[in-house]
Formats: sequence, structure tokens, C-alpha cells
Amino acid sequence: MSLAAVATEAPSLTLATSLVIAGLVLIAAEFFLPTMIIGLFGAVVSFAGIYLAAEAGWVTCLLYALAFLVVLGLEFVAFRRLLPATAAGRAMTNQTTNAAAAVPAAAGYALYVGKTARALTVLAPSGTIEVDGQRLEAFSADGFVERGAQVLVTEADAGRVTVRLVR
Repeated sequence: MSLAAVATEAPSLTLATSLVIAGLVLIAAEFFLPTMIIGLFGAVVSFAGIYLAAEAGWVTCLLYALAFLVVLGLEFVAFRRLLPATAAGRAMTNQTTNAAAAVPAAAGYALYVGKTARALTVLAPSGTIEVDGQRLEAFSADGFVERGAQVLVTEADAGRVTVRLVR
């Protein structure tokens, strides 16, 4: 058997390798353009490459399949864990911080406990009241309260007060 005959008998893995790499690139693109079609097409292309690698033998096919799974796992970790920690990843996922946002402390509303107020809106069961010229978000412990009714502030929570209807 000549060397030329041996060289022609061994299948070329160039196409199989190219298909697996192209499929992995398409799957990576799916993280940026979530359409499900790109990722599905990438998986089909990768599986076609693994299938073509089977022409070289089951060991080669197994190595291609394992390499595909390892790189796919690394892609998943990189795009799901590492990318959101970068500025580009935060921009893609539209993550903003609420560092400037604050919820009013309950202690700020404690001075209104025991005072009477007027319901500016219908409390069904929450709405707006006015106490000492200050508009507050209120929750009615009695359920539905008509607009303009007199209510008594019974407790203060963070961001709102609880009221009862004055009878």
C-alpha cells in the first residue's frame, strides 16, 4: 500500500471541525440576539459536524462531541456569569442600580399617629389622605372609606400610614 493510498483513505475533518466551530459561534450569538432560531440552527450545524466526524471513527466522534459539550458549557458560564459583571453585560441586560432610591422611614410618619385626617381620595383600601397639610399614602384598616371622610391615623409603616374611619 502506497502513502498516497493511505492519505486518500483518511477522511478530512476540516468540514466537520468548521461546522462544529460555526455552530458554537451561532450558539454564542444567541446570547446576544435571543431569537431561539439562531441557537437552534447552531445546534443543528454543530450536530452535523459531529456526525461528519463519525466518518473518522467512533473515537473521533466522541472527542468532537465532548469538545462541543465542554465549549458549550464554557460559553454558558461566560455569558451567564461573567458577562453580567462587565459594563457591556449590564447595558445588554438593562441592569441599573437603585442606590439613590429610598423608602421613607416609619419613624418619619410616627408623629402622625393619633391625629385625625381627611381622605383626599377613596380609600379602597388604600389611597391618599391629608393630615396637618401633608399628603400621605394611607391604608384603611376598615376597608372602603369615602372621599372626604374623617379618619384617624393608627399606625405608621415605611412609606404609608394605617387609618381607621372616625365614627
